[in-house]
Amino acid sequence: MAINFLNTVDLNQNQLNNAAIQNLGTDPGSGVEGQIYFNTTVDALKIYANGAWVEVGATSGVETFTNVNGTYVSAATVNTNAIGNVTTGIIDLSAVDGAAIASTKFLTKDNKWATVPQGDITSISEGIKIDIDNPGGPIPTIKHELTSRTDTTSTVGAASFPVVNSVTTDSTGHVTAVDIKTVTVPDNNTTYDLTTAPTGTAVRLTDAAGSDDVTISGTTGQTALTRISASELRVKLTDDVTIINDLTVGNDVTLTGGNLDVTGTGSFTGEVTVPTATAGTNAPNLAQVELLIAGVGVFQGGYNASTEPGTPIISGASNVALDLGDYFVVTTAGSLLSQTLEAGDMIFANADIAAGSSPTASAYTFVIADANIAGAGATDGGTQKGVAGFDSDSFTVTSNGWVELKPQSNPYAQKIALTGGIDSGGETTFTVNIVTMFGVGALASNCIATVKETASSLIVYPEVTGNGTGSLDFKFIPVVSTSAGFYTAYISYI
Repeated sequence: MAINFLNTVDLNQNQLNNAAIQNLGTDPGSGVEGQIYFNTTVDALKIYANGAWVEVGATSGVETFTNVNGTYVSAATVNTNAIGNVTTGIIDLSAVDGAAIASTKFLTKDNKWATVPQGDITSISEGIKIDIDNPGGPIPTIKHELTSRTDTTSTVGAASFPVVNSVTTDSTGHVTAVDIKTVTVPDNNTTYDLTTAPTGTAVRLTDAAGSDDVTISGTTGQTALTRISASELRVKLTDDVTIINDLTVGNDVTLTGGNLDVTGTGSFTGEVTVPTATAGTNAPNLAQVELLIAGVGVFQGGYNASTEPGTPIISGASNVALDLGDYFVVTTAGSLLSQTLEAGDMIFANADIAAGSSPTASAYTFVIADANIAGAGATDGGTQKGVAGFDSDSFTVTSNGWVELKPQSNPYAQKIALTGGIDSGGETTFTVNIVTMFGVGALASNCIATVKETASSLIVYPEVTGNGTGSLDFKFIPVVSTSAGFYTAYISYI
């Protein structure tokens, strides 16, 4: 019995290797459109089409082939009702016209032979700038006309170097004249003089036309320019320097006196050494800041929440004073201002709290930081989160707390080597007793089985059926090796 597939089999464009079409001696009594089989009586592949079994290709494919040579085209092989791999050999033109020499005719597009026209060139005409000697033949000579050009030279002042002033061409693009002129560069050297310049910060420029003095000045609040000798000017910063935009310094900046003022939206970035502040408007250094905040927002010790107001007293009319950020760690579970607390939770003061001020719950921030035991529940929100342990039979936990599930054993799934197969009718059948695997009362109808080649672990697909109520039959077509352990069955009991 063949494997019964109850749905379409999709090979996903994979190859079907070593397959054989169903072999039958006669046409089946009925079929579905597109069904195929191989008829062993007539050795033909048949397909069920339009309500009947027909030979594949009988009405649409070429079954025999015949070719005949024509008058002008012939094949090396002539076939008559040939079948299979048919060849015609080389196909070649064999057109011959006995009434004329073949080389003097050609085949026209209307399939007629025509004579090739013959004759000589009778004459060649001259064109623009082109001369022809002996234009009537038999051997004409074609040459370009000679072109004459007239050059002129224009002079401007004393000679120094020539340049092309203009170019004249005719209608064919040939250059007919070139005008070249000479250009002279006048001598106009300029000298720069500090020694005879006026006092102050002037520089004297002298050329052939005369002298001019140029005064170089500094910028108010930035630079100053002074003459320190007859041939040297010196630039320096003014005593008070104003920088309009950014100043980048690659090394230290030392302030030996005065004040360093940061106004507007300016600020310090990076590491700045600040002296100890002595006035209310001075910037304090880190040591002063740490001294100022010492005792503010620091750990105040453990808190016993077993009996409100607890110990120390931080609620009610007798509460102790606290600064902003002061905090306690709960050492004994209980409650404070209706907040349930457990060991390890933390209580922070949200602001300065005066002694005896009866602070409310809003004066504190409660941080639940204890280690609860994880619970189980129907919803995420309704389930306690916390510390949990894991069954070592099912889980592994690393020193970093990484939890992984172990491969799970399944008492309702086993594997067994198929042995003791029986060959009959072209098939091999192996029988497996599931009662010995899953106990008395086990039903074959509740089993799911997969079969693998033991050596390769490749899954194979024999027919698997229930034999009575307590065994499974694995049927292979054609017969297979019955040696122990060649195939292994993996059986799950549902």
